[in-house]
This record gives sequence, C-alpha cells and structure tokens, in this order.
Amino acid sequence: MAEHKCYLANVENNLGFLYFKINRYDEAHEHLDHARRVFENLKDKTAIAQVDETRASVFLKQGRIVEAERAARFAARVLEKTGQQDILAEALITHGKALARLGRYSESLHVFRRAIDMSEDTGSSKRAAEAALAAFRTLGERLAVTEQGGVVLGRDLGQEKTSIERDAIRLALNQAKGSVTNAARILGISYQSLAYMLNTRHEDLLKERTPVRRRPRKQ
Repeated sequence: MAEHKCYLANVENNLGFLYFKINRYDEAHEHLDHARRVFENLKDKTAIAQVDETRASVFLKQGRIVEAERAARFAARVLEKTGQQDILAEALITHGKALARLGRYSESLHVFRRAIDMSEDTGSSKRAAEAALAAFRTLGERLAVTEQGGVVLGRDLGQEKTSIERDAIRLALNQAKGSVTNAARILGISYQSLAYMLNTRHEDLLKERTPVRRRPRKQ
C-alpha cells in the first residue's frame, strides 16, 4: 500500500513539474500540494524536499521570490542530512537563483560555489556545468556595481565572480569539445565576448580551446 501511495505521489510531483514547464502555475501547485501531503503521511523527508525544490522553481517563475528562496532553503537543509548530493546540488542551484533575484549576491555566490564544488567532487560534470552556467547567467555583471568590498569564502566578490566565470567557461568549453563558438552558444553570449574573456581574464583556459583556424589571405 505504501509503495502504491509513493508511486502516485511521484506521479503528482511529475505532473506539477510538467505544468510548471508550460506555465500553468495553479495546476502545478495543486499537484505539488497533493504530492507533498502523501509524502508527509509516508514521512519521506527526501521526497518532501524534492517537492519543495520543484515548488521553489515554480515560485521563481511566478516572481514570488521570497517564497522561492524559503522553499529552496528548506529543501537544501533537509537534503544536506540525507547524503543525496546530486539532488542537493539541484536545490542549491535553485536557492542561488532566488538569492540573486533578492539582491543577496554574496550569499548567492556562496551557494552556487557549493553546488559546483559538490558536483565536481562527486564526478557529476553535467550538474557542475549546470550550476556554473546558472551562476554565470543569473549574476552576470550585477556584482560589478553592487556590494563593493564584500567577502565570500575569504575572497572579495570580484575574485569570487571571476572564479565562477572561469568555471562556467571551462565547463562550457569541455561540453563544446573546445569549440569557442559552441561554448559561447552554451553560455548565451557572443563569440567575441567569450574570446575577449579568454584573451584577457582567463588566458589559462586558452589551452582548452581548439586551435584557431587561420583564414587564407586573399591574393
């Protein structure tokens, strides 16, 4: 009986996620509510946290940022105790996005850094790339004009932002098999912007790219 209820609750959670993807938020919350009630009755804390992480993503899409941050934080707190690091990394990514939307950039960087490092430590390069890319896209240039002089993990915000940027570029180049054009597409920036970053701030990553093809000179 418990297995049957767990299966139905997972279906409800998946339906909530699907409705979220097509921007039908009320239906998404309805299915997530049902899934959470069942998991609460089953006392499955890990599953409850997964539902909360999905709900946090829905709140983010709705612009309900305070609720998104709270739901993602609670989900991460529970998942930290379960040892399921891949799921925890996903919750941390969502939490990092919410914190950035609230303007809490130093906290956001710290959370994104945890997600990246945790994913790489467990050999999940795909999840590490997802976390680095989320940080890169979410934070962008915002740190250049905010929280000057702040400190994250013993480094100032500028240093930490550059470190996150480097990780995003490195992982994008890895996914693109060294193609700067494709890596730029993954990062959502122009080829020229990525080439500039490589040639100025991240010269050590030039070895990760495929050799530049020299166009023949016109006679």
